[in-house]
Amino acid sequence: MKKAIFAGLFTVLMLGPVRNRAFAQGQTWLGQTLEQSINSAWGKVGVLRYNAALQVDSSGYDSDIYFGMLANRVPDYTFSAGPDLRVFLPVNKRVVFDIADSPRYAFFAKTERERALNNAFIVNLHIVYDRVYVQAGAGLVNAKQRLNSEVNLNVRLKTDDYSGLLLWQASKATSFALQYQRTRYAYENLVSETTDIRANLDRTESFARFLAYLQPRLRVRLYLQGEYATYSFAARVSSFKDSRSYGVYTGAEFMPPEGGYESETSGTRGGLSLGYKRLDVIDPLQKDYSGLAGSAAVSLGIMRLTALRLFFSNGPQFSTYSDRIYYRQTAYGAGLSRSLSRHVVFTYDFSYSRISYPAAEIVGPGPTNISNFRYWTHGLRLSFRLRKDLHLSLLADLGRKNQPSAFRPVSNRAFVGFSLTYGYFGGSFSLPTGPLI
Repeated sequence: MKKAIFAGLFTVLMLGPVRNRAFAQGQTWLGQTLEQSINSAWGKVGVLRYNAALQVDSSGYDSDIYFGMLANRVPDYTFSAGPDLRVFLPVNKRVVFDIADSPRYAFFAKTERERALNNAFIVNLHIVYDRVYVQAGAGLVNAKQRLNSEVNLNVRLKTDDYSGLLLWQASKATSFALQYQRTRYAYENLVSETTDIRANLDRTESFARFLAYLQPRLRVRLYLQGEYATYSFAARVSSFKDSRSYGVYTGAEFMPPEGGYESETSGTRGGLSLGYKRLDVIDPLQKDYSGLAGSAAVSLGIMRLTALRLFFSNGPQFSTYSDRIYYRQTAYGAGLSRSLSRHVVFTYDFSYSRISYPAAEIVGPGPTNISNFRYWTHGLRLSFRLRKDLHLSLLADLGRKNQPSAFRPVSNRAFVGFSLTYGYFGGSFSLPTGPLI
């Protein structure tokens, strides 16, 4: 389940007709956000509200679909498409079901083994009172996708996710929340030349979080979070990776201004989450992690029709290899967005990513020549709003990877293609839950 999709949680509802409004969602900021989403939904059938879209994801020509993982380049033409559907179904005045489904078919012209049918399904139950919101949800993902930055292979991943959230709106500007989330990761039985992915990565992660929110201004929301998590690996050979973590983070969300096309590159939007994390490996012979963790993606309007974009992420990730517990990934970048007209936006981004390993852990057999490596990426995007419900983007990405121990120490990758959206996405509710790394 992609963390960029489950970073935001679907939240809070109360049902009840109000003059000139379809629903009333109490006094919580989550309920008000939900009310806006329901009332702005594209379609309705009775009390049911829905958004639907046909999405063509980044499709085009890729000069190396494995980005240097194999001894020779594997160029191919790719295409990925499918519908997105989100439905709000009220049960009574205080209870609403929120259901979303996103099937996708990924097509590769030459590499037939990479063709796949993927799907992500989420259902949430929202119960809302005047100042209290309760949410319970579950999600299922079955998708073949790029494993991670460490191993550029396409691997089928199945996840099941259960979560719950309790939020109390103490005042107009202050609220508090408790959250629990459990996710089980199960990978396909793919054994590469260097690692058994299922044995090394199948695991269950559980998180408990406390969050305090402060909203001093209409379009700025601050928060403080404490987090405790456990990580339990399924295979006995990987039990040395069993860990727990502790984290304290502070963050902010910036809601974009409303208005015409100028608002796409004006004001401040995005969010950041930065703090301290300690990954405590239960095996006393293994090396722990402690230090900075978090992420940021913020757009700043620096002049009329022009915005500066900033990106950052840092923190530990569990390693795919059998003789490594985790690696540290640090990424940062910047870019510019420029509104060329009412219907055209140009965007350029540059990013740099570094993966580094701690001193070798004392564990069993596995590759011993793993080395730190780096990515550089340039991205260009020209976006057209052809109609209110039709958006087209032309894409070009240039990447370079430096990994001394790989088959090709220096690898280059180019992608040229497009994305297309017809219809209206359901969106998700903004609820910070920690660093997305």
